[in-house]
Amino acid sequence: MQQSTFLLCALIGSAAHAQEPGLLNRIGVPEKAVSTQNQTLTGTWLLELRRPGQAVLTPGIVTYLAEGTAIGPTADGNTSASHGVWVRVADRKFLQTMYIFNYDEKRVLTTISKVRITVQLSEDGATTKGTTEAVVLDREGREMVTIPGGSYSGVRLTAERPADFEAFLAN
Repeated sequence: MQQSTFLLCALIGSAAHAQEPGLLNRIGVPEKAVSTQNQTLTGTWLLELRRPGQAVLTPGIVTYLAEGTAIGPTADGNTSASHGVWVRVADRKFLQTMYIFNYDEKRVLTTISKVRITVQLSEDGATTKGTTEAVVLDREGREMVTIPGGSYSGVRLTAERPADFEAFLAN
């Protein structure tokens, strides 16, 4: 009898506790919360770059790693792959800086390009847009010229099912 009374009291007490608003229900302020969804660039993106003063869009790919590094393509045989860093600075807003080494025809370093980039992530996390500013440095790292006014847009790449996907799953 005592055991069933104790069990009944425990059930009533836990039911009352579950309905009572507590710390976990009061701690957050929903109208001030910043969504944790789409707060990262992690993944691979296809970009269309517009250099200052050019109407032509140049395609490119960049891969953002979770720890804040980024790896981009090689523009041609006279440049290195671009490597850099990124950081979230506000709701769906990021800063990125990429570095590219430029070589002459004998593969001697001529200049270093440092590209500063703003990134605005869409609400659904599928697209980006932003601006670029290229700083050209000499071999010793001295600033030669800053070229503002570039822009770009991008789309996050996703895995796609091939035509034989259902057969693949069945095996």
